[in-house]
Amino acid sequence: MARLVSSPVRVIAGMAGLIVLGAGPISAQKISLAPTIGIYAPTTELVNSLVNGGDTIAFKQQVGLALGGRLGLWFGNRFGITVTGSFVPSKLQATVTQAGVSTEDQHKSDLWFGTGRVNVWLLPPTGFLSLGVNGGVGVVGRGKTTIDDPNNPGSTITDPSRSDLGGVVGATVGIKLGGFGIFVSADDYIYNPSVFEQLGAKPKTQNDIQISFGLGIPLGGKM
Repeated sequence: MARLVSSPVRVIAGMAGLIVLGAGPISAQKISLAPTIGIYAPTTELVNSLVNGGDTIAFKQQVGLALGGRLGLWFGNRFGITVTGSFVPSKLQATVTQAGVSTEDQHKSDLWFGTGRVNVWLLPPTGFLSLGVNGGVGVVGRGKTTIDDPNNPGSTITDPSRSDLGGVVGATVGIKLGGFGIFVSADDYIYNPSVFEQLGAKPKTQNDIQISFGLGIPLGGKM
């Protein structure tokens, strides 16, 4: 796991460092902190591959509540860097099809997301209405998951905690209310998950969507 996450974690930590170092000249740079709440919605199955003798097993992450926050550093009115993080309590559903009969099994499999992004404001947040687009690097972590073994009834298989590097793109619409801002963001996390590799699983490229609502809080300057 350390090998998988070391590079993206350094990238995100480096962007966080830029924010901290940039906190000095507030007149030229603006910092904001925003707690967020939203919905996580996967759009494709994690895995749909052969097990033995034509039997199949499919894995799909379930929709969940996303809790998190974002820290932003803005250079002027149209450009910024943002570090985000979120946690999603969720379950992984396994669907096993044997001899044409399908059975489903769900187990806890929580997720966490971390990103470092570049933001461009098409409508700057200095006005009442703002509109921005963003993109960057992301890390998706998946908790340890246990499922019923499709080849040995009564037994289970445990997949260890894993982390995957990918990309993220998104858009944000905001409304300025005095010194604060309310915003809605839509983000697409794009990555290739590593899950149940011991079963010979062949993961699909994921497009995990998060729709989040947040309250922007300025730190040391106006939003």
